[in-house]
Amino acid sequence: MLSLCMMSAVVFLTACSSAVAAVEGSPALEPPSDPGAPWVIEWSMPDRKDEMTPKTLILCSDHMAEHLGRYRSLIEKSGVLKGYMILDGSKLGAYKPAAGSVGYIVSAHKGNEDQTVSNCVAKYPELKPLVTDFIEKGIWLQQAEFQNLIKVGILPKEVRPLQCYSRFYYPTEDHYPTKSTKQWLALIDVDDSADNRCFDVTLPATFGIHPFSCEAAGICVDDRK
Repeated sequence: MLSLCMMSAVVFLTACSSAVAAVEGSPALEPPSDPGAPWVIEWSMPDRKDEMTPKTLILCSDHMAEHLGRYRSLIEKSGVLKGYMILDGSKLGAYKPAAGSVGYIVSAHKGNEDQTVSNCVAKYPELKPLVTDFIEKGIWLQQAEFQNLIKVGILPKEVRPLQCYSRFYYPTEDHYPTKSTKQWLALIDVDDSADNRCFDVTLPATFGIHPFSCEAAGICVDDRK
């Protein structure tokens, strides 16, 4: 159970570390020796690669075109992610993959989550209990955990309020998934910021890549900016 909790907190704590960096200041990143080649990718959890991220991912988002493009760009830029597919969930209501072969990503900015979630659930009803659990319980629990980190001194009191809420769901939450049932079923992500700062974290974390490593390697950069 402890391992599962740690797994679920990867994105949450990474988002918190961004806030801490804003308070304390971050060291400058050194340029790669070969500007044309990405740095070696650092994995947040090495066993996530291939074992835990489904090869086929269906995306539901209130920023569909932008998020879909950036997921596909990351896959294209990173040679270690060959074979992954990100599909437009708004156009795939009739898509019925084999059980265990697909994962879902539900991503929405605060205020838009109701419409985004309802549209996605209408096409993929298997998501309903997961997104209901997250919106009714998950966000509140993460807010409470964030305040506790401030209370015990792990995060400074000056840190801005938590804005990124994410959780990976597995086919069973009763125990840490075994080797044979390790794949996650869905990533639910609600962004309470006015920009895409939370998506910038969850984009590489979907595949178990450390966000700072992904940025340094130049494969998480939004080329359209």
